[in-house]
Amino acid sequence: MKNKEISESQLVNKIPEFIKLKKGKINPYEIALETGYSIDEINDALKRLLEIYESKIQADLKTGSVEFVFTYPLVKRGKQSFKETLALIADKSYQIFKKVYKISIGVILIVYTVLFALLILAALVASSAGDRDNRRSNINLGFIVDIIYAIIRGMQISYITREMTDYYTDSSGLYYRSQKKEPKKSFINSVYDFVFGPERVKTDDLSDAREVMAYLQKVSNGRLTAGAISLLSGVPMDVAESKLAEYVGKFKGDLFINSDGSVYAEFPNLQKVSKELLEGKIIYYFDEIEEPYILNGNSSGKNTAIFFMNLFNLFISYSILSMPIDSSTFLFFFGLFPFVFSVLFFVIPIIRIFVNFALNIKREKNIIRKKLFRAILNINKPATENDIFYEARIDQNQFEIAKSILNKMLIDYRGEIEMNENGTVLYKFDKLLKDINLVLSKN
Repeated sequence: MKNKEISESQLVNKIPEFIKLKKGKINPYEIALETGYSIDEINDALKRLLEIYESKIQADLKTGSVEFVFTYPLVKRGKQSFKETLALIADKSYQIFKKVYKISIGVILIVYTVLFALLILAALVASSAGDRDNRRSNINLGFIVDIIYAIIRGMQISYITREMTDYYTDSSGLYYRSQKKEPKKSFINSVYDFVFGPERVKTDDLSDAREVMAYLQKVSNGRLTAGAISLLSGVPMDVAESKLAEYVGKFKGDLFINSDGSVYAEFPNLQKVSKELLEGKIIYYFDEIEEPYILNGNSSGKNTAIFFMNLFNLFISYSILSMPIDSSTFLFFFGLFPFVFSVLFFVIPIIRIFVNFALNIKREKNIIRKKLFRAILNINKPATENDIFYEARIDQNQFEIAKSILNKMLIDYRGEIEMNENGTVLYKFDKLLKDINLVLSKN
């Protein structure tokens, strides 16, 4: 046993040399001829490399065997490009800013409204000493309670990121998962949502793996193809093939080629996979859509109150900055700081209006894509554009967008266009359909 572990380790280090010589494309039998190692040992080492490096598996039609295609030069899975790294840094920075701003937002909005109101009150009292007692008696004690409540809630970060979710139906008739709607949203939550919008459902990095494992156990009896991965996630075939290779490496799958040259994997050790991974919920790509992007979800009354509270702070802080005051400390805490805060309070949601508009357009296109995907599966044979649109229930005013998306899907899923005997154009998605039918044929 010890010798085998050593040989596998040596192979894992040695095979990349063959990958470089072959510019990414290798066959286990070629390595066997070069090294003298057994096919089983080579396949075990290759599975480890599939897990480590970006790769995919395809059939070598000349030899009828499985061929491993690694991205050349070798690229480790999960390695981010410079652009992706910058995007991640920007996103993390925004999330930190968002949390800090949220912690203080309820406090500052209410506290500065009260402080500025008291400053105005003090000025009025100074000019009319006789009314001092009456004006003090009119201070709303409930407002002070709101300040204390805002401070407590502002410090509870767990409260800021509410995790309760539920399923809702979109106007398209499809389901989406979103934060559970509060029966009566608190004022502080309304303030948070006014600026940043409602919290969106967080993605789970392991959800895809759990879903695939559940699919293997409950639907396909342990058989997996690239097309089945596309069925679950909607990813293009190239991405699905890379994911298939990763799962083969990660969960020790065995590779096979069927009679028409399609590659599939079987996972005989499925029962050894952790229970956590087998409890994934199976949701097909076309059954769930992304939640819509909304501005804040507040009532008009709350939005009006929040708007004028911040407008009041903005006006007073600007007025203080315009005054000839010698105290730099006073100018900072009662002028500059609340002014900048109040400007951001309005600027962020204004920017979000345009961002949400673009994201909702993208979301609508994704919904059309999901409808087309379902229609292609339902028809399950070459079909005309109109037949696919009819099956997908695409509105006529969406035909141009749908046609563009359908043509892009031809590339993503390696479809083809052919003419029938009448000269009618048919859309064929044989690769996708064969892959999906292949995993179900064993049942």
